[in-house]
Amino acid sequence: MLKNQQVPASPRRWALLALSGAGALALDLWTKQWVWDHLRPSGRALVVIDPLLELAFAYNRGSAFGLVRRLDYPYVLLAVTVLMIGWIVLTARAPHGTRLRFVAGGLIAGGALGNLHDRLFRVDALGHRGVVDFIKVNYPWGGSWPSFNLADAALVIGVVLLVWDLRARKPAADA
Repeated sequence: MLKNQQVPASPRRWALLALSGAGALALDLWTKQWVWDHLRPSGRALVVIDPLLELAFAYNRGSAFGLVRRLDYPYVLLAVTVLMIGWIVLTARAPHGTRLRFVAGGLIAGGALGNLHDRLFRVDALGHRGVVDFIKVNYPWGGSWPSFNLADAALVIGVVLLVWDLRARKPAADA
């Protein structure tokens, strides 16, 4: 085999990407809808592990765990999501693409699409577009991490797995 020749990914690896992405997307959309239907109307939190973890409705009109407070241009994130998915496909097609890389890419794509779906289609009573966040991790000393959702978790886990895989598979320097 030639040194720089690309080895096409097997259909099984592409299926891993599709299944992990579709699974992350489906679970994210289902949980957000459940929160929208059950926790939003009541305004009450569901305590999972007292006092550390609770599920509480939060409507994020921005991005990045609520750090960007307001985002009036959801189509910018559409372009970013499309570019990110294109990059995932290129990364997955790279030589020596591992199963872990395909799963990581699927998690990243599923998470990105889950939040993009909310930004494009979820509108509150005031006509504002936003993302449903609901996982709230409280610090034992007071305060809490910004609320997030399963799409955010899939994105973070996918990026960690991808970085781990890319570093572990770093090609040896040519002699």
